[in-house]
Amino acid sequence: MLPRAHSSVLHLAWGRFALKKALLIFAVALASVLVVSLVRAAGDWRTIGQTEAGDTVSVSSVRVLKNNQRSALVRVEFKEPAALPQGGPFVEMRARVRVNCSSGAAAPSTEWFYSRDRSGRFVVSKKATHDDQFGKASEGGFVDLVNQNVCGQK
Repeated sequence: MLPRAHSSVLHLAWGRFALKKALLIFAVALASVLVVSLVRAAGDWRTIGQTEAGDTVSVSSVRVLKNNQRSALVRVEFKEPAALPQGGPFVEMRARVRVNCSSGAAAPSTEWFYSRDRSGRFVVSKKATHDDQFGKASEGGFVDLVNQNVCGQK
């Protein structure tokens, strides 16, 4: 039989282990829910038009926010691999965007730029969290198309 002091130390150690295990299980469950929601959103892309260069613009997961704002996922499939201010050549760009329908401003909170690897698969080649030129002429000129569509939804 272990002395009382050793017993409480073991009990405390097992308690911490159980807490760490529970946190790990929770983190894995949360991550899988996020992945499923992104995959589901990817299946709901709705084409809203094309840029002058022929790039296809799509939106998904439009949500109405306070103060006449909206959030949406935006995808631009470049007709030809594009060299953007962020680098390149990129074949696709996706962004989580907040649109202020009163001012017409659109600001991405996160952008993912995709290129193709040697086997032809899409790979994220760059991730950005700030872009002052989002959707303007240097990036294909699609911001007005996104604003009109996203702000036109109820």
